[in-house]
Amino acid sequence: MKRLAIIITITILFIALSSLVAYKSHLRVEADIEGRFNTAQLVLARHIGHCIERAAQDIKAEMMITALLPSIQKGDDRCQAKMEKVYNNLKGRIEFLYRLEKGEVTHCFPENAVEQIKDKDSGCNICIAVPILVSGRPAGVIGSCVELSQLIHNEIEPAMMQTGKSGYVWIIDDQGRFIVHPEDEFVGRDAFIVRKERAPEISFEAVNRIMREKMMKGKSGTDVYVSGWHREQRGKIKKLIAYAPFRIKERQYSVALVTPASEVASLTRQNYRNTLTMMAVITVLMLSGLLFVLILDRRRIEALEREAGLAEKIKESRDYLQNLLENANDFIYTVDRNGRFTYLNSRIEDYGYSADELMGKPFLTILTEKHHGRRFEKSILEKARQTYEVELRTKEGTIRICRVSTSPIMDQAGVVTGLLATVRDITEPEQAKAELLYLNEYNEKIVASIPSSLLVLDRNLNIKSVNRTYREIRGIKDEDVVGKNIKEVFPHHILKEGGLLKAFEEVLATKEPCSLYEVKHTSSDHPEKILNITVSGLRRAEEEEEEEEEEATLIVVIDDITERARLREELQKKNKELENFVYIVSHDLKSPIVSMQGFSSMLLNEYREKLGAEGERYLDRIRANASRMEVLISDLLALSRVGRVVGAFKDVSSLDIVNRVCKRIKGRMEEKGTEVSISDDLPIIHCDEDRIYHVFENLIVNAVKFTGDAEKPKIEIWHKDEGDFYQFYVKDNGIGIDKKYHRKIFEIFYRLNEIEDKEGTGIGLVIVERIIKNHGGEIWVESEKGKGATFCFTLPKAAMQDNGSG
Repeated sequence: MKRLAIIITITILFIALSSLVAYKSHLRVEADIEGRFNTAQLVLARHIGHCIERAAQDIKAEMMITALLPSIQKGDDRCQAKMEKVYNNLKGRIEFLYRLEKGEVTHCFPENAVEQIKDKDSGCNICIAVPILVSGRPAGVIGSCVELSQLIHNEIEPAMMQTGKSGYVWIIDDQGRFIVHPEDEFVGRDAFIVRKERAPEISFEAVNRIMREKMMKGKSGTDVYVSGWHREQRGKIKKLIAYAPFRIKERQYSVALVTPASEVASLTRQNYRNTLTMMAVITVLMLSGLLFVLILDRRRIEALEREAGLAEKIKESRDYLQNLLENANDFIYTVDRNGRFTYLNSRIEDYGYSADELMGKPFLTILTEKHHGRRFEKSILEKARQTYEVELRTKEGTIRICRVSTSPIMDQAGVVTGLLATVRDITEPEQAKAELLYLNEYNEKIVASIPSSLLVLDRNLNIKSVNRTYREIRGIKDEDVVGKNIKEVFPHHILKEGGLLKAFEEVLATKEPCSLYEVKHTSSDHPEKILNITVSGLRRAEEEEEEEEEEATLIVVIDDITERARLREELQKKNKELENFVYIVSHDLKSPIVSMQGFSSMLLNEYREKLGAEGERYLDRIRANASRMEVLISDLLALSRVGRVVGAFKDVSSLDIVNRVCKRIKGRMEEKGTEVSISDDLPIIHCDEDRIYHVFENLIVNAVKFTGDAEKPKIEIWHKDEGDFYQFYVKDNGIGIDKKYHRKIFEIFYRLNEIEDKEGTGIGLVIVERIIKNHGGEIWVESEKGKGATFCFTLPKAAMQDNGSG
């Protein structure tokens, strides 16, 4: 009996000791798990705050881009459509968009939201607005209204809003009002009043102190408090809370993740219950021997394995967070209080560095000399979150413009231990913004300096803008015409009879420019004017296909050619008079020359014996000069006839023309032993056949004539396809022409002194040049003295109108 009492006593002591040890172990494990769980929740709370801040920043960035749109800047009739497009892009994030100018709302989308604009910037609703700058000066404000709770629900994943089975998230502002709460009826209300109304029997001292002394002052951390008044919870319940601040529009908010401690501790409580059960079984079966001890040991091993599984889950959570940081689109790093890197994600490789080579070095290592770390000191000393731009130098030395967002990292005591920074490369957007401003200014200066009148119309023919030349010629201001329809400004005879309205229709339909030449403009205010009008279409390259109709813009350029047309008409009259004069003089001179030749021949035949040798020599000289005069007059007549007599244009073979010329002068070429090489692929050309025959004849005859004393005289004829033109070549290996005479040989009566050409008059190449230019081509020579000459000329492929141009 005594032994039994001893055994019972020992058993009871063993059970009590074992229970005490198990309970202490349970408490230690439970505290450790709660701490680890709250640490993980703190990281998630900070991540939620960052997501909300980034969403607000994205909306602000969209507002900044919207403020750069020309229609938004001007507030014109396209402004509402642009605002609708931006609203649709941000749908679900914002309630409405509005545009202010001089304190008044000029546009709003949706339009029925105009009355809601006032007093919208509160804790639950914020207005994000940016200035509209035109030429660097404020011209208004473009803004949006954001319902903060809706924005948060859209940006935060449901998994973040529901922590565990009965955990939840709530967010308060710096006034202690609920912005987000699992029970929607409390959103916008004071949290302290709500708690007191909901559960007056419970003391909320701990959680109220957390809110006032930490959350409302922008601190982050973890804590424990007692509550139990929502989500069907009754009585005093221990809860774990992790909280982190975030800012929107310089306004501070705080997000809190709350989970009942019982939910976290349930993992360890099961182990505790198993241990107690095991102790009872040991008491009952202790006398059964070693077998029960082995079973007990096995169960303890299983319990340890379960604890190891819990540790593995915690490790997985840490690995998940590490994976988020490593796969972020932005470069993320942390530094200690001395500004030395303690962590860098893989995005540092985008700048040419590796994490290992920078670890432990000052963060100023990768910045340019203009940065001195003052903002870093402010973040450390004032625990301030900051966003600013820096110049980051890559390893290769390239400078990148980056936007940095920094947040202080604090320990459990609220002491700053370092900074977390997110770096986003904005080099391309900044460069694009600067390039856009430069191009706008560049285009405005070009348009302002155009000497022609220029008008910009929309597809409904309403005048959007005019340039300085148009205003100065008309003596008007922008407001006199801008906004009016062109039918109100331009006279009817230009719009209808002049074909301007039809030109607008063609440009809108075909997207191709349309030109009207020599449009006559008459009015009672000034004499008749002659105008050239060019209409072209313009649309934005980035517009969608279905938006082309709406965005089409017409550019009208008007040139006053009245004086030019008058001078051209006078010149044509003078040229006509000159040609008639040359023709009449040449024709009238030919008859006396013929008479001189006839009478000199008669005199020589009838009085040869009386004249003697000297008289006969004089008569021969008179006849020779008369013959030369006759040739000169004939060439002058031919020159005047180039502009007067016109043949029909038709398609002919240039190869046939060249062969006919060579056949006609075959005797002269054989006499000099000249070899002719003609390309077999000479093309079909559209021309006046007789005129082009004369061109080839003159050039080939000159080539034969000027081969000089060459041992093997040779002439080559070929062509090249030059796009819209055929380019022909006539090359010889003769005496060549000095470069200083290349232009003179095309002047009338000019002859090279090196050549004793009794037949030449110095008009042949003038006629050739006139024919080529009348066909729309050009002629020139490529040569050096003693190295032969190549005459080149071009003829257009497109058929010219048979309008007497020769």
